[in-house]
Amino acid sequence: MSLYPEQTTMFWVGLAVLAVFGVLCFCLSRQLIGRLRSVTSGIAVEGRCIRRYSSDSSEGNTSWHHVHAFTTLDGQHVEFEEDAVLLEPGDTVTVRYRPNNPARSATIMGRGGTWSPLLGHLFCVLITGIFSLLGALFVFLSFGR
Repeated sequence: MSLYPEQTTMFWVGLAVLAVFGVLCFCLSRQLIGRLRSVTSGIAVEGRCIRRYSSDSSEGNTSWHHVHAFTTLDGQHVEFEEDAVLLEPGDTVTVRYRPNNPARSATIMGRGGTWSPLLGHLFCVLITGIFSLLGALFVFLSFGR
């Protein structure tokens, strides 16, 4: 079966969109699952928001970033960045982490923390998932005639 030129273009565009957004969706989903594992089975300790800074985009929008710090049960000092709404430097937060890699698994999501990082992450997974499905649809429709 041979494809018409417009079908070939639709196939390659769809495949490219599927590849790029599929990989992004997979990576974001994997990261989200790791954070949720920290929330459900991680160790909970007290931490603090130690710094808040802003960055300006080329469009003139300002984004706020939050840096949190905590000490693990074995005495290791860890700092990590995770955005959350309505936190000021010095605010106490509940940090959850997995002991095998505290710096990469730390999150302030969950009971005693906030759910705003989860909502932002879910939004990104949703958008990349939609574009992945759109790419798959293009590939499927290229064989439709």
